Amino acid sequence: MSQKTVSHNVTGGLTSYGHVAGILMSDSTIPRIPGDPGHAETFSFPVIYHTLEGFPFEDLVEIRKDHLDVLLAGAKFLEDKGVRFAAADCGLFGPFTRDVTQHLSIPFIGTALDLVPLLQHHLPARQKTGIITGDTRILKPAHLDASGIDPDSVVISGMENSDAFRQVVMERGNILDVSHMRSGVIQAAEALKDQNIGAVVLECTNLISFKTDIQGCLRLPVFDLTSLIEFYAAGFMRQAFTSRFI
Repeated sequence: MSQKTVSHNVTGGLTSYGHVAGILMSDSTIPRIPGDPGHAETFSFPVIYHTLEGFPFEDLVEIRKDHLDVLLAGAKFLEDKGVRFAAADCGLFGPFTRDVTQHLSIPFIGTALDLVPLLQHHLPARQKTGIITGDTRILKPAHLDASGIDPDSVVISGMENSDAFRQVVMERGNILDVSHMRSGVIQAAEALKDQNIGAVVLECTNLISFKTDIQGCLRLPVFDLTSLIEFYAAGFMRQAFTSRFI
């Protein structure tokens, strides 16, 4: 029996196709290794990047919206490229999430901190969520509030004692000492021990590459921005279920 060929049309209008996610990148050239959303090998699906030129890191720290137009234009650029959803490369974008979503017709993920209320809903009573951030002095109550986080439900540890982190992430250096960075991440994770923690969220995306080290240290589930990105990507992927049995 001959197979019938199904005819269909494909609509154009873009210069390239198949990008599932769009990532908004901070205007820096710091080294990024697999695990970091700024490294394309982190993902098993196609992503496209756009650099937010002229959007200063200080705006994220101080939650200033002086350059909001740069952020909105960058997000719209990714939407116009045909991505199914967009995300930012830094967990401090949380307070800007609603500004962006009101400007787009696709989802936007601004921070992994959005996972905390969900985890608290799932964790046993009285357990808290641990947050590892780049610097506890920078992560402000407004960053937590933007994600609907009850401050009493979290324990926060930071990387401010890590010279390797400071030199690359805070001072925008171009040489990453991976071993020293890993040591700093483990030290930050160890500060969460014996704190009645049930899960961990990595606010800082530069720490995601060391997730397995944190899991090994704490023996707890660890989540981050790529967890949310993969969650959305999975929602768009078509997966047919079949049975081997009649």
